[in-house]
Formats: sequence, C-alpha cells, structure tokens
Amino acid sequence: MRTKMAIVIGGGIAGCSSAYALAQRGIQVTLLERRASIASEASGNPQAMLYPRLSGDDTASQFSLASYHYSLNFFKTLDLLPADFNVCGMLQLGFNTRELARIQKVAAYFASADWLNYVTADQASALAGIALAHDALYFPQAAWVNPQSLCLRLARHKNILIKTLTNANKLLKNNDVFEVYSNDQCIEKADVVIIANANEAQNMGLDLNLRTQSIRGQVSLVNASARSSALNTIICSDGYLCPAQQTQHCLGATFSTENTDIAIDVLDHQANLARLKVLSMTLYDDLKDQISGGRVSFRCTSADYFPLAGELCDSAALKSKPPRHNAQAASLPWIKGLYLNIAHGSRGFTSAPLCAELLACFICDETPPLPDALAGLLNPNRFLLRKLGLKRLAKTLATSATTGMTPPISG
Repeated sequence: MRTKMAIVIGGGIAGCSSAYALAQRGIQVTLLERRASIASEASGNPQAMLYPRLSGDDTASQFSLASYHYSLNFFKTLDLLPADFNVCGMLQLGFNTRELARIQKVAAYFASADWLNYVTADQASALAGIALAHDALYFPQAAWVNPQSLCLRLARHKNILIKTLTNANKLLKNNDVFEVYSNDQCIEKADVVIIANANEAQNMGLDLNLRTQSIRGQVSLVNASARSSALNTIICSDGYLCPAQQTQHCLGATFSTENTDIAIDVLDHQANLARLKVLSMTLYDDLKDQISGGRVSFRCTSADYFPLAGELCDSAALKSKPPRHNAQAASLPWIKGLYLNIAHGSRGFTSAPLCAELLACFICDETPPLPDALAGLLNPNRFLLRKLGLKRLAKTLATSATTGMTPPISG
C-alpha cells in the first residue's frame, strides 16, 4: 500500500529535508519540532558549509563526495536568495605536513575532476583575495548556506504541516499505524515515521542501540576589517572562516565531548581565534579583537562517523533471538515504516539531504540514489548487529525492502 501520511520528528536539516523529500512525492507530512521554531538547535547556526572532506578512494570519501554533489545540486533547485546561499568556493589548506600529504593524495586521485583543483599558495591567495601561506585544494562549487532560511524553505511545502512546541517522547505501533505521544497523550498517527531529532532520538522510549554522542560546538561572529572584507572564498584548516556576510565573518568551530554548557565560553572564542591564526596570521592580527558574539549548539555524531539513515529493526527481538551469521537481511525483524535520519555531525547540510532522499526512495519503492554498499554503511542497526557478531548483516542495505514484516515496537 502506498504511503499517504508520514510523521517526521525533528525540525533541523535532517527533518526538514526528510519531510520535503516525502512531500515532493505527494505524501502528507506532519513535521514535529519541540522548539518554538524550526532550525533552532544545531541547524540554527549563522552559516553552514557545503563541502566534502576527502582522503582518497575510501568509503568515507565516496559517501562525502556523493553527499556534496547531491546537496549542491539540490540547493540550486530551491531558488534561495543570494544572501542565503552563496557558491563562493572553498580552499582547504595544507597547513601542516599531514594535511599537505592528504590534499596532495586527494588531488592526485581526482586529477581529472573538474570540481577540484590543487593550487599553490600564490594561486590560493589570488582566489581568496587575501595572502595565504599554504598550498590548497580548491573546490570552486563549494558553498555556504543560511541554515534557518534553507530549513524554512523546505518546510513551507504545501504537503507539510509544521507543529512546533511539540515534544514527541514516545512511539508505539498498533497494527500498521504508528502513534506518536507527548506526555502520554497520542498527538499524531501515520503509517510512516522518520525520527530525525539528532541527540533526542535516544529519548523516544525505544531501545535503539545507536552509539551516538553529543558534541558541543561554538562558532564565533567576528566584525570584518577592511582587509578581511576582501575574502572571496571559504578558507579551511582545522577550522574555517567564511566571507563576510553583513559585515561579519563566521569563524569556527570548537569540538567538545565534555562541556555541556549552552552558554558562550570565552575560552572557546580564543580556541577559534587560534584556528584563525593557522589560516592566516594577517587576518588573525586584524580580527583578534573583533569578536562580537557567537552561538553554541550540540551536534550528534555516531561512533564510526557515518550517519544513521535507514529502516529500524526491533532491538528486543534481535537480542532475544539473534539470527544466524548467514541469515539474509530480509529475515531480520524490521519495524516496517520506522526510519532514522540522524548523526550527521558537523556535515549535516552536506549529508542529510542525500539521506533524506535515500529514505524517500525506500519508502516509495524507488531506485535509491546510493549504491547498496554505501547505503549499507548507513544501516542504523549496525552497532547492535556488530555487537551480536553479525558483521556481514551490519553492512546490508538499510531497509526491509520486500520483507513486509511488521513486528510491534517493544514497550
């Protein structure tokens, strides 16, 4: 039976792009967000970078590159204003011996690509509009996007109903219908649910075995100088600096698994300035006393750094009766219609839209936009399957496909 109604939990980039992918296929979607507006948490930073992080021909690079090309082309179809989406290019600097070796390896592997160039320090300086001291990888189509504007654009689809200030904290399945609860009251029903609320996915009353972690990140807003205003591209080392937007640069970002404070930390501003010093001593001298504000958010990342995107299995059923090591994916206790799209870390605006399209293809029985090998790496059940000694199954395609199995959700 074709899906008619869906619920997406979470109003960040993963949730909004998931809702949009379904809405584009004529499915009526209710988008639930616990805050007063969408894109209020990790997807609410002033600017988000759209670029791939590559190391060669490994699977992480393959997924990063597929996500980059998909999201870049997708965003171009949305007719965003120039103030909200800017294809300005990016320079990834070979700022130390290790990074220089990496970018040289990447440049050699992708030597024939028209979307990537290896440039000398002089060439990088000419592209950036400021003096740079390092050779770099140049991505001419890399971009930055205004996260809130993008999420609002996606969520304004005619087939999407947005419900804010709605804290979904329990999920049950009765027959073929999912029931979403808030404080023990059923608030929505649908035949498909996508959980896309990042770190809050663990608080849905389900035993998910996701192995995710909350990562605190702080960006700094810096008043532009006459010299820094000439910056034409994003520049990146172990941090990044964006071209000035409305006389301010976005500089970031910190990475902490221990600090859980939502308040701005002066030491984190100093850490971001230290990253700026690596990018350009000239810009550091200009901007070190120009921090005007910042923003803290908490990213969600997985233990292996791949997103969790696909259909979920019943964890209790898996643990109570583990399948044989040579079992087929179709024999797993899939919860038909329950999907996950989380754990995008600091690359959400690059990877989440492709994962959303992947889920929509699964749901609507269409050809997925990724080969099976890459889609299997996103399998949201992989950590539990590995724990049970089922490493082969952990790499299988992240959907029940033709199983038709509909086990109840335990609890």
